[in-house]
Amino acid sequence: MKRRGTISRVVVTEPRPDDLTIRLAHFAGSLEALAIPGSADPGSPGLRRDWIVRTIRGYLIPRMENPLAPLTVVFAGPTGAGKSTLLNSVAGAEHSVAGPLRPTTKSPLVLAARDLASGYSTIGGIQCQVVTGRAPILDELTLVDTPDIDSTSIEHRVIAETMIDYADVVVYVNSAQRYADLVPWEVLRRAHSRGAPVIHVLNRIKSSSSGALADYATRLQTEGLGSDVVAVHEHRMPRGAQAVPLVTIQGLRDRLVEVVEERLAGRVDVVMSVLDTTLDQADEMLSEVAGMTHGVLSGASRRGLTVDLGRILSTLGPVPAGAPNVGPLAGLSGKRLITRGRVRRSLPTPSSVARSQILLDASLVAAIDSDIRAGLRSTSLLEPGQTEDLVGRTHVSAMSAITGWHRDLDGMRSVQGAIDPSLAAYLLAKAVLHGQGPGEEEAMQVLAGIAELTGPLTRARELLETQLIPVYARFDHEVASRAGESVASDAAIYRARTSLSAVVARSSFANA
Repeated sequence: MKRRGTISRVVVTEPRPDDLTIRLAHFAGSLEALAIPGSADPGSPGLRRDWIVRTIRGYLIPRMENPLAPLTVVFAGPTGAGKSTLLNSVAGAEHSVAGPLRPTTKSPLVLAARDLASGYSTIGGIQCQVVTGRAPILDELTLVDTPDIDSTSIEHRVIAETMIDYADVVVYVNSAQRYADLVPWEVLRRAHSRGAPVIHVLNRIKSSSSGALADYATRLQTEGLGSDVVAVHEHRMPRGAQAVPLVTIQGLRDRLVEVVEERLAGRVDVVMSVLDTTLDQADEMLSEVAGMTHGVLSGASRRGLTVDLGRILSTLGPVPAGAPNVGPLAGLSGKRLITRGRVRRSLPTPSSVARSQILLDASLVAAIDSDIRAGLRSTSLLEPGQTEDLVGRTHVSAMSAITGWHRDLDGMRSVQGAIDPSLAAYLLAKAVLHGQGPGEEEAMQVLAGIAELTGPLTRARELLETQLIPVYARFDHEVASRAGESVASDAAIYRARTSLSAVVARSSFANA
């Protein structure tokens, strides 16, 4: 008959799942290849992907490759909960330093069997202090003490959470005085979400706080985290002692033995539990990333970054200052057009026309910039730095397109037949962009020798649109490309889902 409170070795006969570990490695690689935007939000797809990859590479694959390794039991909890003291008490020796100075444990302390110590120098890439012992419990368990999960040091919190991510069993220690604090509950949910067993311990229960046990159990049940709590009552310790009498933590030892025995009978069960949970989380994350990709593509198709001259022209400002004075031309008509020389003497100077054309072009480029910025802001497709880079490049393309438009205008028959082609081209461009001011219609008729402006204006608008279509098309292409880089492509998501299906199909080895 087995004596209660002891652990006996169980021979594990499950086959080593080589094919599954290969598939898991491929799946982790597929997840790593997903281009997901970064975010500090713990619930963001990017951070969840990284967590899943660490679980696969750092926990699942090593456990499958060495199923006989002792189970890793991680003691975690908030400041002053008594983790180190309880670890020492469970181990039956004082290895981890406990004390009033918090946090006492500043790096992970690993208590392992002597012949296995070398395998725990790092866990999850974090350097650990390894202590060896001869206690029989270390043949089946490796005990890990962690920094406080509510430490003011971000580094300490990251270390504690990483240790939880690599645990086979988590002993989550809370105190009867501070069990309602917010941060520990956030980490507790994270620990449960892995699928590995969590033993809840409420430590330092005094006679005056006996109601805390029932309240803590109720809170756990409300959160869906179970309701089984191991109670450890307040105990007096000799000065300098780092452990409590075994009778004080007998309930914890018994519960730990029960959990371990259940898994030792079919050791792969705990790994399969974590695997199932991890794959569910990966499937949920991939669905969210696919939705993000669809949203970006849908946003790209809806953002309206196409040539709409009406929209562009509506953002133009007033007629630029310094426009040539065409007033003397306003009173001219076909009857008074006696000699070309007389008309020429009434025309603005070439420098005045050129200066006005530059101002008009600048106004048009600014309107295009404004249109593009407004389209990007409405969908938030890119980061500010990406937006500025693309707008700057499009600015140059727009200037080149407007130069091409002027060449097109210069080639129009109505402009070529004008008394002053440069002034005629300017007036026509101004009429397209701003409409015609008082007297300018007559001036155009005089310059071009035509009675109807509708044809030339329509043609000038068409020529501008023809020049701008490639500018907007190139910009659309770059936006789609860059936005596509910020989320996973459909092909990458398909590869990841295919890898996920392959893992699921081969995970049935546990039932062999």
